[in-house]
Amino acid sequence: VCVPTQFDERANRLVPYLWSGSAHTIIKFQMKIVCFSSLLLAAAVESSLLGAATLSRDPRIQPFSNGRIGSSLPLLKSNLNILKFDRLRGGAPSLEGLPVEPVDGGAAPPSGKVTFKFHINYGVDGGSIVAVGGANCMGGGDKHKAPKLKNVGGEKWEGQTNVPLSEGVVKYQYVILAKTHRYEARIADRAINVRGLPEGATVEVHDAFRSPKPATLATSCFGRAVFGKGLQDSTVATENPVVDHSELTWTPSNAGSGDVTVRFTLFAPRKDAGHSVVVEKGSQRLPMAHVGHGVYIGQTSVGAGELPFEYKYTFLDGSGGVACSEKGNRKATVASGTKYLLIDEAFNYPNPTFKGAGMAIPVSGIKTRDSTGIGEFLDLKKTADWCEKSGIQLIQILPINDSGEDPSPYSASSSFAMHPIYVRPKTVCEYYANKMGIDMQGSIGWAQSLVDKLNGNWKIDYPRILDEKRKIMDGIFDAVGKDKILADTDMMNWVQKNEAWLKTYAAFKVQLNKERGFNNQWFDCTKWSKRASEANALTQPSGGDYDQVARVYFTQYHLHLQLLEASTYAERKGVAIKGDLPIGVTRCSADVWAEPHLFKLDRNAGAPGNPEQNWGFPPYNWDQMHRDGCSWWRRRLAHMEQYFHAYRIDHVLGFFRMWEIPQHGGGGQYVPGGNVRENGLKNLRAIQTASNMMICGEDLGNVPAEVGPVLLELGILGLKIQRWCNGKTWEYGYLTVAASSCHDCSPCRLWWNEDWGGAENFFNSFCGGGQTPGGPPDWISQKIIKMHAESSAMWTINPMQDYLDMWGSLRSQNAKADMINQPGSTDGCWIWRCHKRMEDLCNEEKFNGFLKNLLKGAKRGTTY
Repeated sequence: VCVPTQFDERANRLVPYLWSGSAHTIIKFQMKIVCFSSLLLAAAVESSLLGAATLSRDPRIQPFSNGRIGSSLPLLKSNLNILKFDRLRGGAPSLEGLPVEPVDGGAAPPSGKVTFKFHINYGVDGGSIVAVGGANCMGGGDKHKAPKLKNVGGEKWEGQTNVPLSEGVVKYQYVILAKTHRYEARIADRAINVRGLPEGATVEVHDAFRSPKPATLATSCFGRAVFGKGLQDSTVATENPVVDHSELTWTPSNAGSGDVTVRFTLFAPRKDAGHSVVVEKGSQRLPMAHVGHGVYIGQTSVGAGELPFEYKYTFLDGSGGVACSEKGNRKATVASGTKYLLIDEAFNYPNPTFKGAGMAIPVSGIKTRDSTGIGEFLDLKKTADWCEKSGIQLIQILPINDSGEDPSPYSASSSFAMHPIYVRPKTVCEYYANKMGIDMQGSIGWAQSLVDKLNGNWKIDYPRILDEKRKIMDGIFDAVGKDKILADTDMMNWVQKNEAWLKTYAAFKVQLNKERGFNNQWFDCTKWSKRASEANALTQPSGGDYDQVARVYFTQYHLHLQLLEASTYAERKGVAIKGDLPIGVTRCSADVWAEPHLFKLDRNAGAPGNPEQNWGFPPYNWDQMHRDGCSWWRRRLAHMEQYFHAYRIDHVLGFFRMWEIPQHGGGGQYVPGGNVRENGLKNLRAIQTASNMMICGEDLGNVPAEVGPVLLELGILGLKIQRWCNGKTWEYGYLTVAASSCHDCSPCRLWWNEDWGGAENFFNSFCGGGQTPGGPPDWISQKIIKMHAESSAMWTINPMQDYLDMWGSLRSQNAKADMINQPGSTDGCWIWRCHKRMEDLCNEEKFNGFLKNLLKGAKRGTTY
């Protein structure tokens, strides 16, 4: 085996690569480490992952001359200790020069305490600042018991706390206690590891307040997709290595007795795939480790004669060239007697804010040459291709949950299960042909005949497509055979992993079909003859219903595979998928059947007005939900996060207060009647910490004054529709989605012709005035999109219809046919299909180039 080594200038000898000066070792690749006491390390590279050739890529790694350990090394089998480290994605980034040591899980926790002295600059008008965290030394999560900072002049605040060395990693955040409390971003909590500090040490902690605005960029929307581009091995290999915070240590391997240990903690979420960030100090480049959520840590020891010193942060590309560097240098100053200094700050980007562009389209409305009369999950791949060609970084879709025979995607009968209508039968056939060698030609021919028969429709024939897909999925199941399907280890592992919701959902589907046969109140599952507590009996393999249960598992498994494939494909293109979270679930749903206590079943949700809107679904029972830490929400969002990088909360106002109407009668009221701000904060913070997805709230309608500040405080984006505000897109707040229209209103071209007064006002306000043209001409549509692209909002996400209307030859023949939904009506709703196939749009080079240049000119999609 090869033993990686490096030359230690202080020791004047070769030492094992990344030798820390102790019995601990940092491993550059995913290896098995064989520790022979403290004599040396032998690294056996796992051939399945790396192979011996991987080691030879790095010229700093040198094998022994004979390429093996040799007879001079006594094999002390009694001291053999094999460890495996899986934390390094791809196995290639180097840990050389980083303050990292593996954690000895068997060691006794150290005793004694150290002191953190906090320093932060922040303007507070008539309030105070606390540093609160879960540890007792940080208030035990109670901001009123947390260490309080004192104002020492101007905007400077200082405070301290004593931290037991046994705490390990101490997490905290700053809270501004004023008339209206203000919190730091929850997306990227601060953390300091006390490991390696001697008892009685003092760490001078200089922090900068982490605003929720840039912290939104630390979500998976950016880390996995827009910037991360799928975290592929080829790019991860040249990025900062990912380490766990618990592995950081203050113990320097080369510090002198009078040196100061300086730890740099940098918040830099905007980083292109394949790039790394370093600290530049003169001609030196200090490496940094990624501890998650866009936070990077580097450390160095500085002699007293080197203080103060200047430095800056720089992004390097995959070949080591400068991709982006801060303008000007920072200066590190140290108070007399300081031994340990922590500097926490954010990267100073030349382009101060990131702005992105998205396109909104329901999955059902996507059309490709492979679609079966309706858009399918796999059609998102060709949609991502078009987005890449057009300079778009996000696809926003509508809910994809099972809604049964109701074409409205907001009538969810399960918060977890996906709608069978989005499966592609031909791909299911190919799965069994390729994996099991089964002859599926007959079923493949059947699937292709459905594409040929249904895909010419320009409107969605929902009942027919649903029936045809139900038949063919049953046909595929029968062609493969239940025994072979249930012998698929991958599928059954997935079933086991998801059984918490899947078994209940399968039992729900089976029982629903039964209840419809004899129960005239089948649409209310609280009136069924069986309860969800009997789900286990209904899903037993020996039971009479198991054939139907297995078909539900089978369909949901393939929906999972196809959506996951599409999502992974999109993120590798740098395109995020934004899902949609319906505000409620129907009374006839697996959720209500399984957990009725989470819903107010004696009431309906709705909205005030004349007439009053009654939406027909039960409001959430938030008191019950909070009793177990909002477990239902956490499970739901963790499930969504497998596929989505962001999500839209439908009617986010319902998290603050809901218009609740007696189930049998009218005359609703807002609940709660007061404490709107506190209620919204409590509910939204509970779900924000359930996933790392970017959150956008649909905050239209009768909006309480408290909503905007709470969304801003939490880093949740709001929504602006130009025609429903003053139209001045340059005045939008940064945490905003700027949209030209949405699925619940007419596209811009139709609006122009339906609301002539609004069109004239727009033309006179933003187009120079004069005679308002009819149509409108394509340059008006271009003007609308350009205004949104140049807006001050983080995202502009516009419907596909509005994008296509910019180009005369790509417009639909009938603007009225471009409507998706008309609230208050069921006629013509949810049947829209894009009149252009995605393959054809990908070939519209002039249009795609025009749109890409328009967005690029507005600096949409520019990382640095």
